[in-house]
Amino acid sequence: MRATEVTDQTSASAFRGRAAATAVRWSSLSVLGRQGFQILLALVLARIIGPEAYGAVAAATVVVTLAALLLDQGLAAALVQRPDLPTGSAGATATINLASAAVLGLLAVVTAPLLSAFLGAPGLAALLLWLGPGLLLKGAAIVPRAMLLRRLALKPVAVVEIAGAALGTAVGLAAALSGAGAFAMVLSVLVADGVVAVALLVLEGGPVPNLRLAAFAPLAGFGGRVFATNGVAYLSRNTDTVLVGHLLGAAALAQYAMAYRVLVIPVQFLGQSVNRVLFPVLSRAQGRRDELAEQLSRATRLLALTAVPPMVLVACAAPQLVEVLLGAAWAPTAPVMAVLALAGARETVFYVTPVLMRATGRAGLGLRFQVLSTVVQVAGIVAGLPFGLLGVAVGYAVGGFLLVPVLLVVQHRLAGVTARQQLGAILPPVHAAAWGALGYLLVALLPMPAIATALAGGVVFALLAVGVLRLAHPAAARDGLARVRALAGRG
Repeated sequence: MRATEVTDQTSASAFRGRAAATAVRWSSLSVLGRQGFQILLALVLARIIGPEAYGAVAAATVVVTLAALLLDQGLAAALVQRPDLPTGSAGATATINLASAAVLGLLAVVTAPLLSAFLGAPGLAALLLWLGPGLLLKGAAIVPRAMLLRRLALKPVAVVEIAGAALGTAVGLAAALSGAGAFAMVLSVLVADGVVAVALLVLEGGPVPNLRLAAFAPLAGFGGRVFATNGVAYLSRNTDTVLVGHLLGAAALAQYAMAYRVLVIPVQFLGQSVNRVLFPVLSRAQGRRDELAEQLSRATRLLALTAVPPMVLVACAAPQLVEVLLGAAWAPTAPVMAVLALAGARETVFYVTPVLMRATGRAGLGLRFQVLSTVVQVAGIVAGLPFGLLGVAVGYAVGGFLLVPVLLVVQHRLAGVTARQQLGAILPPVHAAAWGALGYLLVALLPMPAIATALAGGVVFALLAVGVLRLAHPAAARDGLARVRALAGRG
């Protein structure tokens, strides 16, 4: 039995400055590596096979994301969140994860034809015959990753995940260029998951699965509430994709899914990078509202500064980016991408709130919020469906912005941070990005090739945004520069 399986004395108060920057840096590198390689493969594959065939890949991503959620039942979050762990709880949790993976893998294979028909993606069934059994690899990695994160051992996790993503992408690219079509994605996923599972098990020395199922009983209550919250969040995030595939067909599903990747980039790279560190830190700060408020404000300022300007730039440059990277066949993706980029900026900035609720043991509150979020956003999606892909995107984005006041109230209730303080942290990058957007749109009026417009507009955007930030918000500019330097290891 490892000592960390029983207790963890990590102090949130000690986790700041250089230590915090180092942890966030490694977490960022992990997410950037994984997402960067996945996006590279997605772009190459999408350009090779086109929207119609890529619909099967998009549908498979929806199914695998749901399966990954069902694998864990929220127990990994409970392993990180609890100050003390019962002896044998990690091994018992591993048993549950592997059993769930076996059941879900079999279910995916059996229901593959039905899922393929429902999502309007004829090629999905063949992909699930391989991705279903591959869930065992995902299940095996859950507990060792959670135990390493519990100790804030982010460097080894990052190295493993980057290596897995790199090797998986290399195999996938080779397969795609050799004519494997959508199966290139399957090969990439299986190789990456295999590398990660084996390496994390070796690094953590297990845990060895056991049948002490009573040992994970203390985790079940909190884990169950987290699982329910994540399940409702899945509905909120994927209802649009499912409805698009079912009602509008494979090509529309591919175009929407490709645009949705833009929303996911800042959420996963920035939001998950910071929150992977923030969750154990806030968990150890339970009951100390001043410390919770400080960590929450720091995270909000960092996320706003690093998410808002880039996503506004992507929204402005969407037509040129789609033309250059994907080709003319993907032109309908551009306006959808622009809308979802703005939605992604909003979601990234407020991604800290669900983490705050879990870390303070308020998983029930998190579940109630996710139910509200799902109702609001699904209503927006359904209202937008008659207007096609763009209507769905606008409905999703509007629903998200309507939830901002609720998120601010929750932050104030749990950490004592006022809405004025949080909005004040967000305002400088929003102001700077607005001026940058004006500059880009003026450049886009000039008669130039798409790639020239994207490059020139990007330079103008950056100059205006940085200039406004330095002149109108000098304190925010200095703070942002200090944080960037710290994350780069120069602070």
